[in-house]
Amino acid sequence: MPFYIYAWIGAAVSGLFVITAKLTSRHSISNPWLFNFLLTAVTLLFTIPPAIYYHATLPNGWTLIILTAFVATLNTIFYIFSNAKLDVSVFMPLYNFRNIFTLLIGFLFFGDRFPTYKLFFVGLIVIAGVLTSLDEKFTLKSFFKVTIAIGILTVLFSAINSALTKAVLMNNSLWTTNLWIAVINFVFLIPTITLFKKDIKKLDLAHIMPVALMGIFFTVSIFAANKSYEGNYSIASLIMVMPFSMIFAFLFSIFAPKLLEKHTLKIYAIRFLSTAIMIWAAIQLTR
Repeated sequence: MPFYIYAWIGAAVSGLFVITAKLTSRHSISNPWLFNFLLTAVTLLFTIPPAIYYHATLPNGWTLIILTAFVATLNTIFYIFSNAKLDVSVFMPLYNFRNIFTLLIGFLFFGDRFPTYKLFFVGLIVIAGVLTSLDEKFTLKSFFKVTIAIGILTVLFSAINSALTKAVLMNNSLWTTNLWIAVINFVFLIPTITLFKKDIKKLDLAHIMPVALMGIFFTVSIFAANKSYEGNYSIASLIMVMPFSMIFAFLFSIFAPKLLEKHTLKIYAIRFLSTAIMIWAAIQLTR
């Protein structure tokens, strides 16, 4: 298949992952620590078979692998909490802040420099980010909340994790990197069992199935994204940031408003327009 087909598949399945995570945290597994542990365990289980198939080995440079896994652990923890507390149509646009963080990481740690005019796009992302958080009250207070701050921290950890992963990949294969980050990530979460051990007895198939489904979505999206990047990285990256999760959330608000979220058409129009501006500005930052 053409690379762009893989990219569209990856973007759509990634959106399904986000929606499934939101529905699971809201209607199935209310304890975020249990949800996080199960998702990490399932991710590890789905990582092992392809890692074996592609002959993953012991990594070169344990220190960097452990540091990357630690940041990945923080990223997943903050993701689960943010996903539970924020609307999908608010949380997902925040990921456009990632380009700002990537720019800063490159500037502070790798000596990268960027033209002054790019500060305009940084400001545009910040302003549009504020607009995506607006609700029916139309007050700026909707952005300056602890939940939004946690969401932005999630994006920061995601950017740091991406930078560290790239560093690990310089000396290790893709599946060696994926395998050992997943293993150590799981190990780091073992102490959190004390935070949900009482809820383990309540688990049944209805709780496990959506998490397993998320594992499938995660595996498919990663595979599709990697295949698309082999064709044309720039175009594939543009497709991969398409806000499918927001589209799904909007459809839920129309056909099943009690399941996910519900806002007026005006609010969704503002959020989609703001997200489009953020995506455009983020693309400009990468040029």
